[in-house]
Amino acid sequence: MSNAPTTQGQNLDVELLTRLADGATTAELRGYASSSGINPVDSDLIAAAVIVRTRIDELEERERALLRLADSVRDIAGLDAVDGVLQSIVSRSRRLLMADVAYFLTFDQSTGVALMHVSDGIISEAFNRLSVDPGQGISGYIASTLRPSWTHDYIADERYTHTGTIDSATIEEGLRAILGVPIVHTGRIVGLLLAGDRHPHDYRPQDVELLLSLAQHAGVIIDNATVHAQDQQTVENLEAALEALRASEHTSQTILELQDRLMTLLMNRGSLHDLAMLTQSAVGGTVVLCDERQREMARAGQSDAMASATDWNAQPLSTSTITLGYVLHRPDEVISCKRDESQIRQILARAASVGSLLLESVLASLNTSRESASNLVGELLRDPRSDRATVLRGTFPVDLDKLDTVLVALASDVSSKFEVLRAALRIAEQLGGLSCEVQDEILLWLPGGNPRQSAEQTAAALSAAVESPVTVGASRRIATVQTLEAAVHDAHNTVRALVALGRDGQGADSSGVAPFPTILATSSPDDLEQFIRDILGELLDYDSAHTTELLRTLEAVYRHSSNVVAAAEVLYLHPNTVHQRLIRIDQITGTNWRDTDVAIQRQLALTINTLRAPRTPSHTKD
Repeated sequence: MSNAPTTQGQNLDVELLTRLADGATTAELRGYASSSGINPVDSDLIAAAVIVRTRIDELEERERALLRLADSVRDIAGLDAVDGVLQSIVSRSRRLLMADVAYFLTFDQSTGVALMHVSDGIISEAFNRLSVDPGQGISGYIASTLRPSWTHDYIADERYTHTGTIDSATIEEGLRAILGVPIVHTGRIVGLLLAGDRHPHDYRPQDVELLLSLAQHAGVIIDNATVHAQDQQTVENLEAALEALRASEHTSQTILELQDRLMTLLMNRGSLHDLAMLTQSAVGGTVVLCDERQREMARAGQSDAMASATDWNAQPLSTSTITLGYVLHRPDEVISCKRDESQIRQILARAASVGSLLLESVLASLNTSRESASNLVGELLRDPRSDRATVLRGTFPVDLDKLDTVLVALASDVSSKFEVLRAALRIAEQLGGLSCEVQDEILLWLPGGNPRQSAEQTAAALSAAVESPVTVGASRRIATVQTLEAAVHDAHNTVRALVALGRDGQGADSSGVAPFPTILATSSPDDLEQFIRDILGELLDYDSAHTTELLRTLEAVYRHSSNVVAAAEVLYLHPNTVHQRLIRIDQITGTNWRDTDVAIQRQLALTINTLRAPRTPSHTKD
């Protein structure tokens, strides 16, 4: 009898081991105990078997969780973007824990505020906008302790500091049980990983371990992303530095090549236009060279805008003492120049240095030409057959036999006289003529054969150059070496007549002020005004006051040799109307319009009045 229990116990051991090997559950083992009718000693064996089965179940469940975690880590490791990785970790956390929601909060080191970053399962807009201040709620608790924390029912848990905003969002989402762990990187918290359910329950240690494993992986990802971002920034900085070095090397090479071309241009006595073209080819856009008063001297490029040092990139053309002008640059509006501003400034500075030398050379040449021309013209005016005149003609670079038009220019602004002379020298050089100063007036002796046209064009060019009226008179006679003195005298009288007539800034030959150029040349504008008032003042006042055309009628009658019928045809009037106007003229002036002396004075006054200012049309009133 004493061996029976032992034999039975041994049989039970074999039976229990067999059942455990076959995968019997704890419930099946407990059921076997109740149905076998075994004694209490053997029941201990069954209880031990249940414990073993429970342990085996726990290990198997842990193995499955680790396998799922390993699968998740492999999947997550294949993602590139940090936000994508975090979203994947949050979603896996929710699935592995079979939770209703999971979410990740970023942690701001400077403010201690945790902000919702990514979530899975959240349906409340208020919870998705969650912002947790330091120490508040379960998130603030985890951030302050750097340890995991979980709760059976968050709203009822007094361990946490509750706020109306967090509690209302939690209630709106319906969360009860919450588990959270910190994500720590290099000893400081960078985020929080949490999962929650909409019903109260307890969390197991393996749940905490699982979420910690995912959080550690998130920390590694954030660490790698931070290092990668730093490496990427370092690479970008190195690439930028390398690109800047290459650009600097290219800039230096470009500027050296430009410097060689500029020196070649200078040595070959290139023009300002050549300099503008060369500079524009280097910087693009539009390049303008102007003098110290910003008057354009040369241009290269497409822009038609007026150059100004205030709205263009400007480099001065200067010597050690004065500024001679500017190099101005404007980039293209549509196709911008590929060079940076620093390189453009360097190129413009070098172009300005060469431009200053070119401009100094041009000015010196102009001064030499002026002196030579002054000596030659002075000698020709004194005696064109003298030996000195012959020698000077032989050394002068211009063929005087091709020159036939003499112009005299007079500036209304005396202070701009030098500028007018300089502009006149440029015009003479361009046309193959000469220019100089004669008796305080500027003389131009040019080819062309059309005095009136030359005078008009030269007046316009000089006035534009100095930005003030310059009046130009030309002689009608051909100006050869032998007739130069008479032509100069004729042109002088013409320009003085134009000034006396108030026609400043205009150009004309002596026929334009005929038939009284000499008389007009010796009169001042005030003298002419007084003369016109003395002779025609009463008729001028009457026409002005009554809107009549008595002066126009009188002028037409005199022009047609006192033929009233012919004058009427020109005026498109009936002859009786012309007779009535002549009677009214006699009544106003107390003279007879047929009187010869009166007629001569009136014709002279009418001619001067016509030359002096253009007539303005008015309505006729008989």
